[in-house]
Amino acid sequence: MMNSKGLRMNCDQVRQSVIDGRLMPAGAFGKALSDWMATNHTLSDGEGLVRLMVKQQLLTEFQASGLLAGIPGPYRLGPYEVFDRVAAGRLGMLFRARHPEFDQAVSLKIFPFDVSSDREQAARLTRELRIDVLADHPNVVRTFQVGRAGRMVYAALEDLQGETLATRVKREASTATPSLPLGEACRLIREASLGMAYLHEMGVVLRDVQPANLWVTSSGHIKIMEFGSAHDSLEFLDDADSIPTDQADELRWNFDYVSPEQGDDDQSCDVRSDIYSLGCVAFLCLTGRVVFADKNPLRKMIRHARDPAPSAKEFNSSLPQPVVELLAKMLSKKPADRPATASLVAAALEPFCLASDVNEEINALSGVELRPNFLDWVGTLDAFEQIEEIPPTETDPAVVDFIHSMTGE
Repeated sequence: MMNSKGLRMNCDQVRQSVIDGRLMPAGAFGKALSDWMATNHTLSDGEGLVRLMVKQQLLTEFQASGLLAGIPGPYRLGPYEVFDRVAAGRLGMLFRARHPEFDQAVSLKIFPFDVSSDREQAARLTRELRIDVLADHPNVVRTFQVGRAGRMVYAALEDLQGETLATRVKREASTATPSLPLGEACRLIREASLGMAYLHEMGVVLRDVQPANLWVTSSGHIKIMEFGSAHDSLEFLDDADSIPTDQADELRWNFDYVSPEQGDDDQSCDVRSDIYSLGCVAFLCLTGRVVFADKNPLRKMIRHARDPAPSAKEFNSSLPQPVVELLAKMLSKKPADRPATASLVAAALEPFCLASDVNEEINALSGVELRPNFLDWVGTLDAFEQIEEIPPTETDPAVVDFIHSMTGE
């Protein structure tokens, strides 16, 4: 196995990197090595042994990539040990990690190097992280800590097990019925509405509601997880010269979910713009298709601004009429014709959800196991208003560069 330094590693060197790096117990490594040697392989083929351990799910692809790059574990970023890559977000990528001192599982959202050096990106990131840290609602991803390691900014989130709504819908699209089941779709959109209503009460307008920004937990609950395009009531803290431009936001939009007024004056969008976008998401979940199917992004935006939305009944004849009418209101061209609040959307969807789903009491982290001493530690951390105020943590520069390379930047 050739590492990044051009040196070939054998199985004994792999053993040292794995055991010293606390990537697996010695006994598990010994069993994998025995399996490897039993199939007529040699001790000189360290790469093959690593691949076998991935196949046996003893190592993640992320850990294997580190070993193949000649970087021994543990892959520590600040106080957290990173062990797997999860998914890409609008401004960063999610990794699985744990805080070894408290044995606390978390997700780490890691942002590209350039966000803190570009004034516009820094303002956007600062806004997202402020909202992350302040939010505490079962349908909004909770953030515990924000840190810096070298040029890298990261946020420690609740442990996210599951998939994005985009992935869930895509998986359903491959079946005979491309739309989600009515009860599931109404429950997910209702929960997104509840999280959105909470954020709106905080003074946050999301401006980028789409399936890729909604996380479906392994227990089937929705959590809003992206705030990079949001306006919030603390925006006065941002540098006035760093407020995102219309052109930058246009490039960031997903035109399948953009409200009519966003194409006209994005800075004036209010909560009803988010309700329109959520209507687009609901349309997709309930019909299996986007509101305006068009390959040209500019034409999509024009159609959202000018063309009446088709009836969801046209693509799913089994939909109850009240749901069809709610979607039509959410997709009204004029903001004044839409439901005035996300809470009204949630209330309208409630009759179409199972009573057990509506009545289930979800705690602030919806089933996520938290160590009390970890929460005590989080409570000692200082707040921040600008990225420069985030305290740096000690991290091996080689690990920072490796993790950054895994973000695809």
